[in-house]
Amino acid sequence: MSFATYFMHLVFSSIPSLLSSDWILYLLPALIVSILFFSLKIMFYKAPKLRIAK
Repeated sequence: MSFATYFMHLVFSSIPSLLSSDWILYLLPALIVSILFFSLKIMFYKAPKLRIAK
């Protein structure tokens, strides 16, 4: 086993204890709302200025 694989095992071995079904119920709506907010912000406030067709 390489060093990178060993360290990945160390890092990701603690994640299943952090990811419970209750945690996902709070994370998904927050993620969806943030993606929607930033998408609308980009579409309406930072939209590129289009040139008028001649």
